Amino acid sequence: MILSSFFAALGQMGDPRFRYALIKGVGLTIALLIIATTSFVLLINYITGESAFFQFLGSVRWISVLISWGSFFLISFLSIFLMVPVASAITSLFLDEVAQAVEDKNYFHPPPTGPLCSIW
Repeated sequence: MILSSFFAALGQMGDPRFRYALIKGVGLTIALLIIATTSFVLLINYITGESAFFQFLGSVRWISVLISWGSFFLISFLSIFLMVPVASAITSLFLDEVAQAVEDKNYFHPPPTGPLCSIW
């Protein structure tokens, strides 16, 4: 029963409500990872400053550029592994819309009933 429900849900990927939830989830995930990367690079730039002094090299001005580019590539590499869990967490916020779309197409809903009679 679970597999048949799963395949019924996958068969409904063309539904606009499905696509809307998927696009929102992936779009917000990409936006979140871009914001995190930008914030991290700006933080690294702020921490490192304009130049650094080394005993044997003297004053080095390009160290902040090297560190910021290195941190950019590090975060970009980590985003490969972070994309799936972050996308799952964000997309789970829209599961109600997806579940409602599946229920509307595949499962019978009885007509709404009036208010229940009170015991009093």
